[in-house]
Amino acid sequence: MTLTLTSQDYLALFDEAANNGEIAQQESEFETFCEYPPLLGQGYRRSYQLRSGLSVSIHEHTCRDGLTLKIPEQQWSVGMFFHIAGDYRCDCGAYVNAGHTTLTGQCVVPKETLEYRAQERLSSVYLHIDPALLRELVMGYSVQFPTPLRSILEEIEDLIKIEGMITPAMQVALQQIFQCPYQGTFKRLYLEGKVLELIALQLNQIVDQDSPLRAVSSLSNCDLDCIHQARDILLNHAEAPPSLLDLARQVGINDRKLKQGFRDVFHTSPFAYLRQHRLEQARQLLSDPDLPIGVVAKRVGYGDRSAFATAFRKQFGLNPKAYQLQWRREI
Repeated sequence: MTLTLTSQDYLALFDEAANNGEIAQQESEFETFCEYPPLLGQGYRRSYQLRSGLSVSIHEHTCRDGLTLKIPEQQWSVGMFFHIAGDYRCDCGAYVNAGHTTLTGQCVVPKETLEYRAQERLSSVYLHIDPALLRELVMGYSVQFPTPLRSILEEIEDLIKIEGMITPAMQVALQQIFQCPYQGTFKRLYLEGKVLELIALQLNQIVDQDSPLRAVSSLSNCDLDCIHQARDILLNHAEAPPSLLDLARQVGINDRKLKQGFRDVFHTSPFAYLRQHRLEQARQLLSDPDLPIGVVAKRVGYGDRSAFATAFRKQFGLNPKAYQLQWRREI
């Protein structure tokens, strides 16, 4: 079953569920928290006002059923979007994939329709930044920025989206935001530091890119569906994945288009994507401080603990044991 809602109806479900006592809502001086209504699924939204002109929102939920959400024309502010887990689709035919990050300028965005799959776990972080604060943070350096980024700083109202991929350094900072070990004032200071770190990492990535705007893909909607089907097959058979040729045959495209399509959509090869998925599973397992490293390695398909440690360090910037110890200190 697929539920179709306008954004107004969607927000009304939260109010109704809160009034009926079905979900928890909390609000403090700088933090707000709200669970998702049971009709929509399970999860929560958290927002933090860190300083004047700077806030962060965390969304973590799983859709109960398919959801089609109709968004009216709206005013966007300057923001950074980090999509950590799950995929969804826009009516323009584009997918938003896990590992995707976007910097947007302030502008009026045309109405759109978003499509979410049933039982799809979605996890994302949004940073909202006042242009004046962003200019202050990069004072004296912005002349070196590419034109689209300078346009955002100059508050030119145009549909500017600068896209990229979440790097291992960004992944670590995002995970630390989710696992913030402090409360009160110290929590605000800690989160502000991590958000500023993400801003620095995002801007540095944009400046380093040869082309700050993602090239328009030549893939058809049918090809895109095949690429995502191939991704699902890989993840569902992660312990014994099919060969590239078999995978291409299963989804009905040739192996060359599959390889190129994977790079266009996920910015990596099929089996590099699978490796990243396994390592992300490992990172989640390592949140259990009592789980031996060797057991984690075997659960995600690594028979050699040393090879696992090398791959994990390359992906996240520190070895598995150091990550596990860091997590233990923060709980």
